[in-house]
Amino acid sequence: MRFTSEVENIFTQKEIEEILKYEQQFFIDHAEKNWLNRYFKISAMAKETQVPSVVSSISDMPKGSGTFNKSKTESFALQSVRAREWVETLFKAVESLNPCEQELIELKYLQKRNDGAKYSDEVIYPQLFMGKNKYYRMKREALEILGRKLYGVITEGDCS
Repeated sequence: MRFTSEVENIFTQKEIEEILKYEQQFFIDHAEKNWLNRYFKISAMAKETQVPSVVSSISDMPKGSGTFNKSKTESFALQSVRAREWVETLFKAVESLNPCEQELIELKYLQKRNDGAKYSDEVIYPQLFMGKNKYYRMKREALEILGRKLYGVITEGDCS
C-alpha cells in the first residue's frame, strides 16, 4: 500500500494510465505478432511428415564440435517436434481464457474461410451475439491475457 502511494506521488494519474496503456499494447502486440500471426505457418510445420533425403556425412571431428554438421534428418525431425510443442503451448494458453474469449480468438486467429483468408471482425461479432464495442473490448482483453501468458516463452529460432 505504501509503495502505491509513493508511486502516485512520483507520477500523475494521467502518466500512470499512459504507462499502463503502453504495457497493455505491448502484450497485445506480442500475442499477435509472435504467436497468433505465425499459427498457420508453424501448424503446417508441425504436421509435416516429409523426410528430407538421407545423406551420410563422415567426419573425424568429435561429436558436438562446432564444425560438425548435424544430419538433415535430425534437424528436420527436431523442427517438427518444436513446431508441435509451440502449437501445444499456444492452445494451452487459449484454453485458459474464458469460453467467450476463447471462441473469439479461435474465430479471429485460428480459423480461415474457404478462400484461405481470415474472418473479419465484422463477421465475427454477430456470430458471438455481441455488439461492436463489447467485441473490441473483449478482443483487447483476450489478446492482453494471451500476451502475458505467452511472454517469456522461448520462440525465437524455435520454429520459423
